Amino acid sequence: MIGRIKKIYFCNFSPNKHFYDNLYRLLGYCPRNLKLYKQAFLHNSTAEKIVGLKTKNNNERLEYLGDAVLDLIIAELLFKKFPFRGEGFLTEMRSKAVSRKRLSQIAYDMGIHEHLLFDKSISRNHSAIRGISGNALEALIGSIYLDKGYRFTRHYIKKKIVVPHLDFEHLKDVTENFKSLLNQHAQKERKELEFKVLEQNDKNKQKMYTIGVLINGEEIATGRGRSKKVAEQIASEKTCEILSLI
Repeated sequence: MIGRIKKIYFCNFSPNKHFYDNLYRLLGYCPRNLKLYKQAFLHNSTAEKIVGLKTKNNNERLEYLGDAVLDLIIAELLFKKFPFRGEGFLTEMRSKAVSRKRLSQIAYDMGIHEHLLFDKSISRNHSAIRGISGNALEALIGSIYLDKGYRFTRHYIKKKIVVPHLDFEHLKDVTENFKSLLNQHAQKERKELEFKVLEQNDKNKQKMYTIGVLINGEEIATGRGRSKKVAEQIASEKTCEILSLI
């Protein structure tokens, strides 16, 4: 009843009624702290500086939080869905589920791009807009978490992201070879690509590898996993993202 009254007020009488109406259509519920949600869609290319603070009022901090929350919830869902699979399998599945490419596509399919605020110079770069949409989706998750708490956020991700956009059974058979994509890029640009074991731990008879991706001797990104293959894929995806290959 309270939620219905809030919806009537915000959609008809609030000075933010246009934003609230669009937000309600996207989320399917009545948010409390509109400021958080506005910030989630604000790209750093157009964000205004907050008076008295050095940071900008953009969505990067919320993106950081949302990334961690999404990782945790996807990890929990995978843990419960595949009770007899090992850590390496679960890590690889989570990596595929929350990859930059996949999140950007999910965000675009959800219509996140229609709510973004960014500099006009980016408007014709469709690839960049998809990437910004994926980041905004993580920022939105951060907003939901701060506004509604963990249990509500978990329910939202399962209902609005996992069920309509992520088929875990199908995802098992999907191969996303970011390492191969890096190799192609290195060959095309005539650069030397190296995967280097930076650290190898043996704790409780379980190995953990940290792999670094080096291009022309410069470390670009690192990844950790129970196997070299998993660590290389995680590091490769991060590198592809940094180099704007995905």
